[in-house]
Amino acid sequence: MRVVKKIVSYSVKVADEEIEVNGKVYPQTARVSFRDETKNLVKRQKLAVVDLDKLYQSIFDGEEVDISDCLVHNFSLHDYRKKYNLEKDSWVEIKNFKATGALFEADKEVDFSFAHFIGEASNFSDAHFGAGNLSFSKAWFHTDTVLFKNTSYSEGFNSFQYTDFGSGTLNFENASFINGDISFVNAQFNDGRVNFKNVDFGDGGVLFRFAEFGKGDVNFDRAVFNGPFVDFSKVNFGTGKVDFRRCQFGKTEVSFEEIELADGRLLFRRAKFGERPVSFRMAHFPEASIVLDEVEFGEGRVSFFESYVKTISIKSSILSSYVDMRVTKCEVIDLSNAIIQNIIDFKKGVTPVEVETLYLYGVRNLGKLFISWEGNDIPKIIGGQKKTSHNQKAEQFRLLKEEFHNLGQYEDEDKAYIEFKRSELANILHESRKAKWYQKIVNYFNVGFQKLVFDWMGLYATSPVRVLLSIFVLYGMFSMIYVVFEITDHGAISCIASDLSIFEKIIDSLYFSAVTWLTIGYGECVPTGFFKVVAPLEGWFGVFMMAYFTVAFVRKILR
Repeated sequence: MRVVKKIVSYSVKVADEEIEVNGKVYPQTARVSFRDETKNLVKRQKLAVVDLDKLYQSIFDGEEVDISDCLVHNFSLHDYRKKYNLEKDSWVEIKNFKATGALFEADKEVDFSFAHFIGEASNFSDAHFGAGNLSFSKAWFHTDTVLFKNTSYSEGFNSFQYTDFGSGTLNFENASFINGDISFVNAQFNDGRVNFKNVDFGDGGVLFRFAEFGKGDVNFDRAVFNGPFVDFSKVNFGTGKVDFRRCQFGKTEVSFEEIELADGRLLFRRAKFGERPVSFRMAHFPEASIVLDEVEFGEGRVSFFESYVKTISIKSSILSSYVDMRVTKCEVIDLSNAIIQNIIDFKKGVTPVEVETLYLYGVRNLGKLFISWEGNDIPKIIGGQKKTSHNQKAEQFRLLKEEFHNLGQYEDEDKAYIEFKRSELANILHESRKAKWYQKIVNYFNVGFQKLVFDWMGLYATSPVRVLLSIFVLYGMFSMIYVVFEITDHGAISCIASDLSIFEKIIDSLYFSAVTWLTIGYGECVPTGFFKVVAPLEGWFGVFMMAYFTVAFVRKILR
């Protein structure tokens, strides 16, 4: 990254000394000293002083214009049109305009409005736009390249409104602004590559509202925004890659509301936002993605409300403020390894919040997640993940279980806990593939037992009704064993006479089974033969299942 010293002020001394620049001799020389914020000298430069009338005449005659290393005072195409009796808004054709290292200043405004730049290039590289406002409003660059590289700007309003930059390369790399607002409202960037890399936009507001980009990539890498607002609302970014990586937004309010991107990605990796809101409301990216990985968000609200985006990735980011994730539709929202310090809201309401996949593994949740099991279809958006392991799914369900508990959503907590335990068991089976044969046997038995007893019979103590139903099923099974073996003379119980009717044997077997299940033990009935094995086994199941029911029941009523 190039470190650029920002030019904040400058001083000019003009002397009647001849100077030769670009093969031309000028009668006056300007000695310019450029200084930074601390008044330290940035550079000194000797410039030729341009005769404005001669410059206008060159433009009128259709000559190529080269005013590199020149001082131009009060350049104005408005005055030019007056001078030559042209229509107020008529185009002024300027051929192969070159002003590298030039200094433009004006009492009111440096005016390039309605300029029509033609030829191979329009080159303002290393130029400084000094005192006065700057206007390229409705200018048209019909050249292969448009260069504003390393340009610097003094205080004043800088307007590129309705400017058409053609389909060539546009380069503002390392440009430096101070306090004035910068406007690219309704600018047309077409299909060329656009480079705002490492631009310092200063303390003024930045407006790109309604701008149109095309097929070329758009690069704002390492740009710095310190003004009150950055407005990219309703911008169409076309189909190229849009790069805002490592940008710094200071205390700026950032708006990307209603933006469009037909394809590709909008990158903000390692960007840093400040204390003001950041909005992607109603962004329309049905085939494109927003990447905010490793981003540090400040205290300002972040909103994706009613946006339609293919993928929103906020991996490994620090979320310090309220994040409104109530999207209209999104295929994937990835929050893996993020740090949540405030609230993230997924709750359905005024928007449908159609999310196909939500990644939450590795999340450190220090705040709150507003989300609903059924409303957000969590079994689908987490349970249906194809790219995560069973262990990662278990981790996500555990995170949601704890969050539901903290929010008092106890029914949702139970459902998340069940899926958490099921994912754990699935992970044990998956890991068993690599184990030795005897370890596999132990693991399969362990998983089978937990699946049968903890899951199917009681949903991990989350359903007293399921446990009670399991109790009656087991009790009935043991009772039927007694009845069948009694009838076939393969077992006997002392209190059940052999000459009783089948109906009487069923009733007495149910009684014996009940006192055994509940471990009452009145003493009048003693099992013999095969029943000496069955009865103690039923007693053990009875103690276990009644304890299981007590845990599930108490867990419900205490909440």
